[in-house]
Amino acid sequence: MLSFASFLVMLVTIGLLLAAETATAGEISLLAPNVDQSAMISRNKVVNVVVKVADVADLKMLILKDDSDGHAIDASGRHMKDNAYFVHYRVPLKKGGNSFTLDPLARKITIRYTPLSSLLNVDLDAPGVYRFHRQGTIPGECGGCHTEKLPADAVVDKVRYGQYSPECYSCHVGIVSGSEWRHFPSSSLLCRTCHQLGNDANKLVVPTGKVEGLCFACHLNKVKWTSMSHIHGPVGTGDCTICHDPHGSGSAFQLWADGKGKLCVVCHDGMKKFIDGGAKNLVVHGIMNAQGCGACHSPHATNYRFQLFGEINDLCVSCHTALAGIENGHPVQKHPVKGKSDPLRTGMPFTCTSCHNPHGSAYKYLLIGDVRGGRVCIKCHGEKSN
Repeated sequence: MLSFASFLVMLVTIGLLLAAETATAGEISLLAPNVDQSAMISRNKVVNVVVKVADVADLKMLILKDDSDGHAIDASGRHMKDNAYFVHYRVPLKKGGNSFTLDPLARKITIRYTPLSSLLNVDLDAPGVYRFHRQGTIPGECGGCHTEKLPADAVVDKVRYGQYSPECYSCHVGIVSGSEWRHFPSSSLLCRTCHQLGNDANKLVVPTGKVEGLCFACHLNKVKWTSMSHIHGPVGTGDCTICHDPHGSGSAFQLWADGKGKLCVVCHDGMKKFIDGGAKNLVVHGIMNAQGCGACHSPHATNYRFQLFGEINDLCVSCHTALAGIENGHPVQKHPVKGKSDPLRTGMPFTCTSCHNPHGSAYKYLLIGDVRGGRVCIKCHGEKSN
């Protein structure tokens, strides 16, 4: 049986333990994300986790673990302000469910990540979708460090117009100055020009739907492109950011990937086999991996089928100059090159591409069949002997 003194000691010990646990929970707080479970729809495959720690002893116990394999995630930065520590993590996400545990709180953070490809049919204001700026520009806890004052080594283009937004730099420095090809509104911190809703300085948004209105406010191409007969789908639907990163990228014209072809085959996946050595046992048109798709096709609009820069034969002879002006007599006497209907493609005129695949082929000279035994010829001429 416990003595009264021993019982008091035990109560005091339990009280101290409970107090210590309560103090620890109170000394560590999760600032971002500010909800335990959320959906994240973004092109950025990273979520920023920010933890406030009031005591250096608690800082030593702080661990953010990836629940998929239990590994600890390294902090990207630790900053002290007003006798508190602010610990930042840049946490990579995979498509689907992601789960993390913040110790010593044993707090679960669950994020369902969906990569964003198009802004047309996405609702970033839907309940459960995480947006850091949903409640305002800079939360009060963060305002001690994240201010409008730029660091001395900030790389920012000279501002000439627009809504200057220096408060964005400290978090978004990577998209402001970290790209080789930078969009001027981003590199000059005119962020609010696109991201502020109306006159409310505390209402920041990610534009969705047809964003062409923002783009064409500066890029005065709308009338020209929309008056043409063959318009690239993203231009027609007003979704410029399917191809262009609105902040900056490592590719010319701020494209999401190399514009020679790697970007195009994200949608036109049937062409992947012709790009960058992907073809096996195929003869690939040389221009595919030299100048790329844009040598023949406009990425925006033209007045020619397939958004070509000109009539098919005119494009071909701009490189294959020996055949310029020929309408008959290739590859054999009296064989037409133009001016006839294509017997294999209803409604199409006879052109170079009636016999040659302009991208690549399993046959010599990019032909649509084997020239040996007349196999390419009988596609149109049947089993005729002559």
